[in-house]
Amino acid sequence: MPRAVYFSVDLHGHVNPTLGLIKSLVDRGVEIYYYSCEKFRHRIEDTGAIFRSYEGLLGFGTYDGHGLDTFLVFADFILSKSQIIVTHFMEEIRDLEPNYIIHDSFCHWGKVFAELLGVPGISVIANFPYIDEMADIDPTFFMQHVVRASDDPICRRFNNPKEIYSNLMHKLARIIEHKYGMQEINIINDVFCSKEELNILFTSRCFQLHADAFSDQYLFAGYSIYPRVEHVDFPYEKLDPNKPLIYIAFGTIYNELLHIYKSCFEAFKNSEQQVVLSVGDKIDLNDLGEIPNHFIVRSYVPQLEILKRASVFISHGGANSIYESICFHVPLVVVPQVFDEFMGAMMVEEAGAGIYIRNREADAVQLREGVKRILNDSQYKLNCKRIHESFVDTGGIANAVDEIINYTSKFSIISQ
Repeated sequence: MPRAVYFSVDLHGHVNPTLGLIKSLVDRGVEIYYYSCEKFRHRIEDTGAIFRSYEGLLGFGTYDGHGLDTFLVFADFILSKSQIIVTHFMEEIRDLEPNYIIHDSFCHWGKVFAELLGVPGISVIANFPYIDEMADIDPTFFMQHVVRASDDPICRRFNNPKEIYSNLMHKLARIIEHKYGMQEINIINDVFCSKEELNILFTSRCFQLHADAFSDQYLFAGYSIYPRVEHVDFPYEKLDPNKPLIYIAFGTIYNELLHIYKSCFEAFKNSEQQVVLSVGDKIDLNDLGEIPNHFIVRSYVPQLEILKRASVFISHGGANSIYESICFHVPLVVVPQVFDEFMGAMMVEEAGAGIYIRNREADAVQLREGVKRILNDSQYKLNCKRIHESFVDTGGIANAVDEIINYTSKFSIISQ
């Protein structure tokens, strides 16, 4: 029986999309050791994989500065964690004798383990894919929406966008190389993507910015929802199937957005629609003040069940949220807050799957008008359906599993 190790991070949006892939690999006879944190143990074990804990060594970062600050700090975070995890788990991983290693694109240590053990490595990109080659097509876009450094003083010294990007990446790479003893790294592809010979993307070329930048080393596997059982006390009986439902959620990390939640109350206090609002576990519900009667507000809601009933989704634009919403043909109003969420908002807008609000504070008027536009125009829903069909047309998880098995079997033949 072939054996593989999967390295993930402790974020819902990076674990949930992989569960179907892992279940399918297990069903094809692959023994999988899946590294994550305890809160995901049961979901992972339900796939048939063997759960392994990072033993508190991960704690993925929730730092959010601005522009280059965030970009460089995040790269440093990934590489510092990589050093710690490789040192701590090297003997354990070596003893497992994996035939290959699959890792989240943020798990640089997975790439390191594969290189040290001399086995194939496969990178899985669960967030919105961005690679260095995209900057060759549109360096201005990359500076604004990936690096988010177009206003940085270091960038104002150059007039040519490609020159700006090239010089910036060179400077950042030298900082990282000096600190970690690395040589000739590409900070986007080698650190943020942990690029391998085979890289799996949970989207389609149809729903990917600058898709032409992605070579055949990138397998577009669409997006499919792996059913998850969530034991959440939710008053489904209060939902009226004859009324449109507005669903509002801003993810599980940067969701301390009291001002936006209050803007939602103001925007929809007199509406005839129902509203379900998930505020996360960092907000005290008492701090929300008076809640309109037609709102259902919880710290956590079963997102898949709500999306089955929703007419529109007001979201931060995380990859998981956008892909799941599209799979249920629910258009979005996107209010991005950090990092690749700005890319997600652009993708939604360009594909006609929803509306991008270019204001992190999102006032009541913007929210109300965004929802009104979507509810009055059926084309948004039709566009979501079209994108979902493009996910299915990739061949999905079944095709991804075939590619993994075919790719790794070549190495087995060579080693014999």
